[in-house]
Amino acid sequence: MTIKPFNRLIEINTKSFEQLLNLQKTFLTAISWEVAAQTKTLSTQTDFAKAVDDQKYYSDQLQEKMSASVKDVCEVAAKSSDDVVDLVTDSISDVVNPTK
Repeated sequence: MTIKPFNRLIEINTKSFEQLLNLQKTFLTAISWEVAAQTKTLSTQTDFAKAVDDQKYYSDQLQEKMSASVKDVCEVAAKSSDDVVDLVTDSISDVVNPTK
């Protein structure tokens, strides 16, 4: 019974870490492909004003993707935090009420 909270804490941390790694991998893969596409687009652009507009649009889209990625990371962290709070609360309850 005393090792159970530690095992659960390891499970929570492992699950969160895996989710964060997957989010990061997905984000970086998408950004890498988009950077390559944008570089190709800009390298063939002959109209300077159009190139500036394309780059501004690309930068705005990148900022939106980064904001969405940060939101996803915060959601994973909040869920992990909630799970740890529940674990601690349950563990304290088990200590206070051992007959449960």
